[in-house]
Amino acid sequence: MAEQQNIPPDNVHDDLVELPLFPLNVVLYPGMVLPLHIFEERYKALMGDCIEREKPFGVVLIKEGPEVGGPAEPFAIGTSARITTVDRLDDGRMNLLTIGGEKFETMEITQQVPHLVGRVRYLKEIPGEDQPVLVAEVGEQYTIFLRNLSSLSGGWAANAQIPQEPITLAYGVASNLDLPRPIQQELLELTTAMERLERLLPLLKRGNGILLKQVEQRNPFKGPRLN
Repeated sequence: MAEQQNIPPDNVHDDLVELPLFPLNVVLYPGMVLPLHIFEERYKALMGDCIEREKPFGVVLIKEGPEVGGPAEPFAIGTSARITTVDRLDDGRMNLLTIGGEKFETMEITQQVPHLVGRVRYLKEIPGEDQPVLVAEVGEQYTIFLRNLSSLSGGWAANAQIPQEPITLAYGVASNLDLPRPIQQELLELTTAMERLERLLPLLKRGNGILLKQVEQRNPFKGPRLN
C-alpha cells in the first residue's frame, strides 16, 4: 500500500516561519498603507528590532482582549507588514508608515511575553476563475464611489486609476469601504480575489447609495461632480 502524504492546499507555502505579531483593532490588506503610533515599551522594542534587522511583522485583528496593556487573542489570518518610514520622537515613541505584504495563517503561538510571536505559513494570492464582467462592474462601481467621495470633500473628481488586476482591485475596494471589522476580516480570509469581488459588489453598491444621498443633500445640482 502506498504511503499517504499530506499535500498542502494550492494557496499555501510549505515552509513555516516565525513572525512577531502585532494585534490591533485593524485589518491590514496586502499592498495597503498603515500608519502606526508606537508608544508601549514592548512594541517600541519590537519595532526597533524590525527596523534594525529590516524584517517584517504581522498585523492581526484582535478577536478578544484589549489593544493596549493586557494580552489579546488574535484571529489566525493576518498580513505581514514592512516599515517604510520612521519618525522617532524625543520620548522614544515612534510614528511609522508601514505597507501590507503577504497574507499568512498563524499555525502556533510560540511566545506570549513581551509580545506575541507565531509560527506562520504564508498564503499565496489566487485570482480565481476569470470573470471579466464582474471585474468590470466592480471597477465601474468603485469609480462612482471615489467620485462621490470627492464630491463630498468639495473638490472636483479626478480620473481615478482603477486597478484592472483582480487581486489589487479587491484589496483596494475593501480598504476604502467603511465596513465592520468582522466583514473586513472575512474578506481577508477569502481564498480568491473573485470570491472577494463577489462579496464586495453588493457592499459597494450599498455604499454608493448612501454616498449619493449625502452628495445630493450637500450639492444643489443633485449629483457628483464630473470632469
